[in-house]
Amino acid sequence: MILEKRRRHVARYREIGAVLAKYGWTQLIARLGLAELFRTKPSAKAVETPVRLREALEELGPTFIKLGQLLSSRPDIVPEVYIKELTKLQDTAPIVPTPDIIAIVEQEFGRQVREVYHYFDPNPVAAASLGQVHAAALHSGEEVIVKVQRPHIVGAIDTDIEIMRGLAAFLEQRWETARLYGLTDLIDEYSIMIHEELDYTHEAHNTEKLREKLIRNPDVTAPRVYWDLTTPKVLTIERIRGDKVTDVHALREKGIDPKAVAHKLVSAFLQQIFVDAFFHADPHPGNIIVTSNGAIGLVDCGQAARLDHTTKSGLLRLLIAFEQQNARDFTDELLSIGVAFGPVNVREFTHDISKLLRRYYDLPARETDLGGLLSRVLNVSAHHRVRFPAQFAILAKVFALLQDVAKQLDPDFSFTDAAKPYIGRAVRTELTLEGLLTEFFQAVSDAKRLAFALPDRANELLRRLVEGTLKLEGRVLGLEDLTTKIDKLANRLSFAMICSGIVVASSIIVASGRGRDGLFGLPTLGLIGYILAAIFGIWLLISIIRGGRL
Repeated sequence: MILEKRRRHVARYREIGAVLAKYGWTQLIARLGLAELFRTKPSAKAVETPVRLREALEELGPTFIKLGQLLSSRPDIVPEVYIKELTKLQDTAPIVPTPDIIAIVEQEFGRQVREVYHYFDPNPVAAASLGQVHAAALHSGEEVIVKVQRPHIVGAIDTDIEIMRGLAAFLEQRWETARLYGLTDLIDEYSIMIHEELDYTHEAHNTEKLREKLIRNPDVTAPRVYWDLTTPKVLTIERIRGDKVTDVHALREKGIDPKAVAHKLVSAFLQQIFVDAFFHADPHPGNIIVTSNGAIGLVDCGQAARLDHTTKSGLLRLLIAFEQQNARDFTDELLSIGVAFGPVNVREFTHDISKLLRRYYDLPARETDLGGLLSRVLNVSAHHRVRFPAQFAILAKVFALLQDVAKQLDPDFSFTDAAKPYIGRAVRTELTLEGLLTEFFQAVSDAKRLAFALPDRANELLRRLVEGTLKLEGRVLGLEDLTTKIDKLANRLSFAMICSGIVVASSIIVASGRGRDGLFGLPTLGLIGYILAAIFGIWLLISIIRGGRL
């Protein structure tokens, strides 16, 4: 079993190396110290560009396509020029033969496909990296969409994730930037995300929850889930017929006002984000359908996100500080929400955030890009070693996608104007008597828990103090750098003492005149000592000069 797993890993490493070499990424592999692992040699003609990265990820298959899509929503990790290209990643794959798809359906339900569905279209509607979509009809007559997981996809993805974890750990050991951005944590987050997408019951739960949240909105809906025909590998949902949301020409032909569609769409998502705190996390045009009566259908709900109370409150305070043009409060909120990895120069951080926000203060409301603002804020924060919850990166992506769709429907659409009523509503909800009482009750509960635990903790502390087992641990910022400098200084002093000792010993040998004569009539042993002392002395001098301390 272990040997088989290792064989799969080695084969996949070579495949990855071949693809990266094909698209000109051998120089990066060499710089990261992975050339031997991937069996690649740096090429003088290597060209590392965002386009080639996207092409390489697409050829490497579903695991890397999904990873690229995740990275496209992380401006705190990936440069903007690469994000723009990664958002173009096409989640397409070769068509799986229909008999193989039917075999999976029959295996999941334990009966023939014609017993499960009245009609099952053998021609797929779409073929994605994780699953294939077919149209079908139930025996009751309803039209449905059936999503079926691709054969053997789980094993291939698990192998790729194991390789990614190993690479992330390798890079974190040797590259400070990898430790700063938490590559291992990123891969763990990605592993959870892709395994949730592989389990179609998770998508079914997301779809049903969104449908429940939207039930009061007649203009927006999500498909109905047929639970008796849904398993981890097969998902059956209602088929919503209509046009792609950005097909403005088709909408107008049916008498649908694109501006009204833009308003309905953005309002629905603002309600999900600021009021419900649960939202569709991938609103690209292919996942938004406009029906013949102008209603909006949200499909492919595999990616959904939830905002916890802390993140939602922090987002509201950030937007209020931005509206009030208060860069200091904005920075304070960032430091409150984020996690600092190392010392942060608050003055410089505030200055950089203020410089960023000033670009947006004088813009007309319809030109303010909230998604772009959040993305740039995450980027600046990462530069100052401050990292944020993944929900912020997801929100930045969602805002950017919504703004892009809304602008295609209505060039004069103002995202910030549309958001103000929902932000105000969310703030009022936070300040309602019920909300304040809830927070007060939570604070009282925490205080009570602390008060009751304090005697036991104090007793334990005193007992350890009396027994002499109490240990105090502390960390002085910058101590690691000081230790490194002391080590270097000690090494240089040691070399200097060794050089001095060799010079003294050689001088004694020369003065005594003992030993065989070498060059210039000097004893050979003494001459060798002088040469060694000279070599060590020159090396020490070069080391001091390189260290900037002469």
